[in-house]
Formats: sequence, C-alpha cells, structure tokens
Amino acid sequence: MSSSAEAGGLDRAVGFLDGLQSLGLVVLLVGLPVSEALKSAGLAIAVLGFTGKLVCGTRPHMPGRAATVALVAYVAAAALSIVVAEPGLRRPGELFTLGMTVVPFILVADACARRTRRRLFAVAVVSGAALASVLAYVSHMQGPYHRLVLGSIENAVPAAEYLGAALALAVAMLVEEFASTLAGPLWAFAAGSSGLVLLMTKSRGPLLGALVGLAVTVATALRRRRYAFVIAAAAVAVIVLFAAARPGARLSGALSPGSRSVGIRTAVWSETMDLVLDRPLLGHGLGSYGQLGVIYSDERGDLHQMNAHNTWLHTACETGVLGAGTLAVFMVLGLVGVARACRLTLGLERAVSVGALGGVVVLLVAGVFSVTTDAEPGMLFFSLMALGSAGVPHGRGGRGRGRADEN
Repeated sequence: MSSSAEAGGLDRAVGFLDGLQSLGLVVLLVGLPVSEALKSAGLAIAVLGFTGKLVCGTRPHMPGRAATVALVAYVAAAALSIVVAEPGLRRPGELFTLGMTVVPFILVADACARRTRRRLFAVAVVSGAALASVLAYVSHMQGPYHRLVLGSIENAVPAAEYLGAALALAVAMLVEEFASTLAGPLWAFAAGSSGLVLLMTKSRGPLLGALVGLAVTVATALRRRRYAFVIAAAAVAVIVLFAAARPGARLSGALSPGSRSVGIRTAVWSETMDLVLDRPLLGHGLGSYGQLGVIYSDERGDLHQMNAHNTWLHTACETGVLGAGTLAVFMVLGLVGVARACRLTLGLERAVSVGALGGVVVLLVAGVFSVTTDAEPGMLFFSLMALGSAGVPHGRGGRGRGRADEN
C-alpha cells in the first residue's frame, strides 16, 4: 500500500514537472522575438521542469537519438576548441551561450512525447512572431524610418531570419486550416503580419531564404512540386521588375556583382577560408571570430567583421572541421527526421512538420549569407528541428513512452 502511494506521488510529481517544462517552452517560444526577460524566464522554467523529471528517474523522450548524439558531439567539439585555443582567444562563457541555443532541441523533443503539445508549440512560435511584428511595427512607425527590428532582436538581419522561419510555419498551418472559421483567419493574420514586417527589415539574405522556404512549404503541404516552381518564377519576376523600377534600392544593389554587400562577403569569405586553413581541426575557439582581426576596407572606411557572413565558414573557423562536421551530421539527421514525419503524418500533425521543414529551410538558405545558428534564430532553428521530427508515429521510426504518448 505504501509503495503504491509513493508511486502515485512520484507520478503526480513527474506530471507537474512535465507541465512546468511545457509551460516554460510556451513562454520561451512566445517570448523569443518579444522580450529578453520572457526568453530567459521561459528557458529557465523549462530546464527546471526537465531536470526535475530526470531527478525523479524519468527517461527523456528522444525520437531522434542519432541527431541528439550528433548535437552533443558538436557541443563537445566546441568545448574542445576553447581548450586548445590560444590564451587570448579563449572564451569559456561562450559555451554557456551555445548550450542555451541548442538545448531547446532536447527540451522540445522531450515535451513532444505528448503529441498534442506539438500544436501548442507551433501556436506559440507563430503567436510570438505575430505579437513581436505588431509591437515592432507600432514602435517603428513612431520613430525615424529605418530598417525595422524586433523587441529582443535589435539587428534587422537576425530579426528577418526569425520572421521568415515563423512565416513558413504559419503558412503551413494556414494551408491546413484555411477553411476553418476561426483558425483560418488567425493563421492568415499571423502570416500577413510576419510577412509585412519581414519586408520592412530590408534584409536580403533572409528574404531569399523566406522565398525558398515558402516554396518548399507550399509544395510539400499541397503535395505538388510544381507549386514550388510557380512561386519561384513569380518571385524572380517581382524581383526583376522591382530592381528595374528602383535601381537605387537595397534589393537592387544586392543583385549587382559590384555592390558593396557582395564585396564585403566575398572578401570576408576568402579571409575566413585562410583562417580555417590555419587551424583546420578544432578552429580558433568558440566565440573568437570577432577577435581575429577580420576587417573589410574600402573608400568608405574600415568595417570590423564580427562574423563570417556564412554559417559553415563561421563554424569551421571557430570550431574547426570537427565542429562544422558534427553540426552538419546533426542537420542531415534532423532533416531526415522532419522529412519522414511529413511523409508519415496527416492533418495538423503533418502541417506542423511541414511548417518546421519550411522554417529550417529558410534558416539554412539565409545561412549562406549570415550566421543563423546562434542567438534567437538559432534557438528557433533547433526548436523547429525537434518540433518537426517529433511527429513520426510510434512504430514508424519513433519510440513511445507509455501512457504519456497517448495524451
């Protein structure tokens, strides 16, 4: 009798901690683009709930075990890069920052043992982006008209990356619930507000990523590849017409091989490649790029480069081939899991995986021109990887956890 009571008490404690973890994730996913305080509070609550479950003896729910191992290997490679870095380039605090960025993958994957929470987290991501968009638009229109930024993302480029990924998820849910009396208009509002503010950031790389991600999202959601070609052709036509009508605009300048934006990136990529070759195995140390003295100079002055304007070159420079390689393995395995979920699920379950796939594609394409695996876009990236792959039905590539999976 006593053992039964103890078991019942333990189950209630685990249930409470599981709910606490999910609450923290909702706060995190809503607050990521809105407020640093909400982001920090949500992450702390989620980690507390997850840690409490581990202390109670609960085994984590990890549907993508191989991807999780690759992610842990990436963090280990990053830690090792700090150990072997030159004394002036060692930044151990960056390992904590990296941990905050990647841990949502584990937290979200574990929380999605309860399948209905996938939809809850999808709503949280899109709602947070829509709320941040509205608040940013109001603030932007009250001040000088420059490039728009979000509440907790004060740089227009990562703000656009975040909005592009959230937009893909919103569009996937909109396609599924277009005919719904209540949900359809709400998804449409979220997609419209995020898309409008994305344009107002005037960030070219993320815009390209958003176009590719939306093409993938719509084509996958409707199971018609030709829609991707239609969207791509329409986007190219709009860009060409816009560039012809407004040759002095930022977007038009990006299309010219002689533009300053292209010049900065090609010069920085070349110098970064030399830095990678200097220390190919473990790099110069996580978080060290800003101290490596990469400077772009032209008639307008010197620009100190804080990142490599490319996810893979930046990662290889800081953590070497070992770090970039393990991150690449994680991405491949994660994408395979998300694609499998898109194939094996139906209805809203499938819409979540399709939207996660589109959001990941947005960030991968944008990552050709900037670093998209750190800060808020990075936290969203790892969250979407877990959210998308967690939809694989049990017995078809996933493993259950008993009664918790049935709720």
